Amino acid sequence: MKRIPSIGTLMTPFPWYLEVGATVQMARALMLRQGIHHLPITDPEHRVLGLVNLNAIPDTAEPVAEWLISVPRLDVHTRADEVLEMMAEAHQDVVVLSHHGRLAGIFTWTDACRAFAMHLREPSRPAGSH
Repeated sequence: MKRIPSIGTLMTPFPWYLEVGATVQMARALMLRQGIHHLPITDPEHRVLGLVNLNAIPDTAEPVAEWLISVPRLDVHTRADEVLEMMAEAHQDVVVLSHHGRLAGIFTWTDACRAFAMHLREPSRPAGSH
């Protein structure tokens, strides 16, 4: 029987983030420079407060806290199949992952597509083999 991996093995670890005191302009500049669409926003202890989505924020000097989106926050040890099923059912394109309550990673549909592509490339076993 195949062991189902935790979402932590598939996530983007150590994602870019900003602390809550940042401005929306700072967030946009970072996302554009790094080519990312989702940016976690944390408190000073690196606990995730929410995230901002590049496609949903204007170019403004307003505090980033005004534009936070609430997203599921899961532990890195959550089974990957449970996360994928939850994301599909909720039409959720991103989840934030934590370890001991602190930001550890992010998992998006892009990560899911990469993982599925790798899965498809794995050698097939003959029928009936274990």
